[in-house]
Amino acid sequence: MLFDCTGVILAGGKNSRLPGEKKTFRKIGESMILESIYGVFLNLFKEVIIVVNEPAAFAGWDMTVVTDIIPSRCALAGLHAGLFYASYGHAYVTACDTPFVNQSVIEHIVNQIEPGYDVIIPRTDDGLEALSAVYSKDCIPLIEKNLEKNIFMIKKFFRKNRVKEIPTDQLKALDPQMQFIFNVNTPQDLEQAKKIAEKRRKT
Repeated sequence: MLFDCTGVILAGGKNSRLPGEKKTFRKIGESMILESIYGVFLNLFKEVIIVVNEPAAFAGWDMTVVTDIIPSRCALAGLHAGLFYASYGHAYVTACDTPFVNQSVIEHIVNQIEPGYDVIIPRTDDGLEALSAVYSKDCIPLIEKNLEKNIFMIKKFFRKNRVKEIPTDQLKALDPQMQFIFNVNTPQDLEQAKKIAEKRRKT
């Protein structure tokens, strides 16, 4: 059964540390990163939205393609656009450079949605993981206020008593290596991702 929730992929980054082809079109193993994310999202969500800077590059994909409403070219602006265009009250949001999205982890996070919370977010060893989280459309005015003030860090708009954290131990039970948060930012990350994918293929 698909969730009454929108899956949002943020693909509007500048690609500055990994020049050349867009990160989301890079191949890890046999699949492009976008194919991996999209395949998982199709199994989970009734709607999939991708937020981009260059819509023409994503023609042919069976998902809603949108651009930033407030053109700040940052993840917060992408989150804002994804929530604005979402048909459902909540959206699960990920970055376009996460090749190892984990369906079980996403299901667990989305299943934690309940009234009274704006954000359902994983707690990892490195802190809160803002780009593997669920956001309510109630976040839209809070995000707009911060964008107007040029406050771009996602976590800065959080209202503490309306944030539900998913403990690290629950996440590691589903993804022991926490690979769902691995993202490809540099050529070194890309090579590491290929090694991880090859190791997975052999096991």
